[in-house]
Amino acid sequence: MTGAAFLLAALSCATAGLALAQQDNDHTLQAMRDEMARSKARLELKIPSTDQPVRPYYIEYRLLDLDVREIVAEFGTLLSSTHTRNRFMNVAARVGNYKLDSSNFVSDDAFRGFIGPTGSVGIDRDYDSLRQDLWIATDQAFKEAVDTYSRKKGYLSSLARQSDIEDFSKAEPVQLIESLETPDWSNRNWEQEARDTSAVMRAFSQIHESRVTYYLVYGTEYLLTSEGTEIRQNRRFAAIEAGLNAVADDGVPVNHYYAT
Repeated sequence: MTGAAFLLAALSCATAGLALAQQDNDHTLQAMRDEMARSKARLELKIPSTDQPVRPYYIEYRLLDLDVREIVAEFGTLLSSTHTRNRFMNVAARVGNYKLDSSNFVSDDAFRGFIGPTGSVGIDRDYDSLRQDLWIATDQAFKEAVDTYSRKKGYLSSLARQSDIEDFSKAEPVQLIESLETPDWSNRNWEQEARDTSAVMRAFSQIHESRVTYYLVYGTEYLLTSEGTEIRQNRRFAAIEAGLNAVADDGVPVNHYYAT
């Protein structure tokens, strides 16, 4: 079996074992719902230099929960094995309406796009902690949207002809709440598999340096919008990378990188 074929065989079964949570104690969506309701009911600001109050007509919360294993081996020897958890949020707020809103505007202060504040949040799915993070991010996104909307309207008023293309499209709400799953990293000896995969390179005497890396990723995506969309969806990814270095007969260094 060639090195590449062995890597493919290893990857074909390199999917983390999954287990349904014995008890769904995930308070993420509830925290997102409650903070969304507060934001829709209470957020209001006046456009700069006017007395016109505005509210966000659209709010979007995205959250990505990542559980990652990374295992590195070389010629049958384990170099490292790490396990990390991270949660990242993204908050977007739009001011105006579907025809003309605060998104996609370039000013002297550089691009002001439709992506709101981003950042990491606690990994324990704590309700109160997440609500606080969302509150701070939503407040920041809304204030930025109000300022951008004011600048954008001022610029467009100076144009002889404005675009007929709407800034945003309304979508039908989607409801997709999958059962919460957690990865079971103990169902396979991943370190030994990485050792065995990298040990195949010993058969090729021309290779003086070789490294094999396993990436095993389990993710849960959350999405909540003010239009009514609610999603919790599980994602799974696996990849293997191999880097090979050798020296040709004429002394020229050669290398090869393989990923699948």
